[in-house]
Amino acid sequence: MTVKELKAELNKYPENMDVFIAERKTDYTFGLLNSVTKREVTFSEDPDYVTELNAKDDVLILDEE
Repeated sequence: MTVKELKAELNKYPENMDVFIAERKTDYTFGLLNSVTKREVTFSEDPDYVTELNAKDDVLILDEE
């Protein structure tokens, strides 16, 4: 993805939206950005979300897929 393409994608979303980077899919040190998606994520101290749900929010995910 080029800078121009990234700017065009980011302009579709509110300026105050949090941005996260997705988990790497390859073993290389660097990977090309290929997608920007909005996703609802759950934030919790417990990885299984059994004991306590801290928060949910819509965020942008930058991904190499």
